[in-house]
Amino acid sequence: MQPLPVIPTPKKTPYTPLNTKNTPTDKPTTQSSDDTNEYIQMQPLLSVYGDIEQAGSKPTPTKAGAKAPTGLLERFLHTLDERYRLRTLILVWGPRLEFVVRLMLVATFLDDSLRTAVHFPSHMKQVGADGCLKWLVSSSPALVGVIATIVLGVGLLAQSLGSYGLLALRHCDLATKALIGWTIVQPVLYMQYSNIEFVTESISLVGGLLLLRAHLCAEPQTQLIGRLLLPTMYLYYAGSFLFSAFTYDETNSVGAYMASLSIFVVTGLVLLALVIGCMLVATGLKSRLVALLLALFNLGYVCYQHPFFLFVWWSGGEWKYDESKMEMPNVALADGMLIADFDNAQIYDLHKYYFFLGLSTSGGLLLLVQFGPGAVAVQKNEVLLPVVTRAQD
Repeated sequence: MQPLPVIPTPKKTPYTPLNTKNTPTDKPTTQSSDDTNEYIQMQPLLSVYGDIEQAGSKPTPTKAGAKAPTGLLERFLHTLDERYRLRTLILVWGPRLEFVVRLMLVATFLDDSLRTAVHFPSHMKQVGADGCLKWLVSSSPALVGVIATIVLGVGLLAQSLGSYGLLALRHCDLATKALIGWTIVQPVLYMQYSNIEFVTESISLVGGLLLLRAHLCAEPQTQLIGRLLLPTMYLYYAGSFLFSAFTYDETNSVGAYMASLSIFVVTGLVLLALVIGCMLVATGLKSRLVALLLALFNLGYVCYQHPFFLFVWWSGGEWKYDESKMEMPNVALADGMLIADFDNAQIYDLHKYYFFLGLSTSGGLLLLVQFGPGAVAVQKNEVLLPVVTRAQD
């Protein structure tokens, strides 16, 4: 028998620690999920779903201990994430939140289209005899009816189909154009261009639609215009606060004087906060945080000023209205019309309309929170939520 051949034992190579800093490799190394507990990842809010200024880029991890969160909000969210995994919540609920924000933005269009369809003859009168076509009533009343019917029909289709397109993400280009066009035309049709509050809220709503269009239609140049238009409504609020601060009645009572003085101080602080917030949003400095605060402020304001859900209840087979709380909102009245000419149902509809209009403007501000200020901004890479990436337990 011949002896079996001896198989040489392969030489053992010395262990080298994994360090690819100065060692070239053929393939890029990817960090496993087991090592993620050594990294702190700072990423913009919901950037996974498409920040325009960071499209196609991925957040760069930073080693733990290299730079700790410095801001108060960052430290708070850093601690919160260590307990409740904010990153997982954002990844899971991000698409749902994005849909909710889009629903808030188109809420006023859905409500207005439903109101127009239900009260179509009344809207024909508001556009025709009481609106922009009243100069034709004396000469061609039939023509006024035809024009009003066509205009309102186009507006009804623009609002309903445009809202559906933005919610279903279908034909977003045409949907945003239709809603922006109707928002611009509506104050003229209803002769509300002298109603400064309504006009400024419409301008802010156009800004929110432009932000959404910049995201859905990949038009980052419109994001700057939308960001500049968003704070228009708050500039009007600031002017209203300034006017009210100087219109207090003079009194000889010391207590009433001190009360008026305290109200003046509070009003001045609110005025200053609104002006600074508008400037920060327009310039793109801390715009996400400021837009979030303004959106919350606006939601609280519309719930306080136009709580239509508290003004009506069903009793005895009919709707009952709370006349003591349901005051007439600020609207521009046609020539010869008085506030007494409005019944409770019309005043209720006005409050409901202004509520959903405020809800839509808050949705526009939340779009700025979600998508960021854009490339033309002082702080285009603002981080709102610091997220700690950890290994699975």
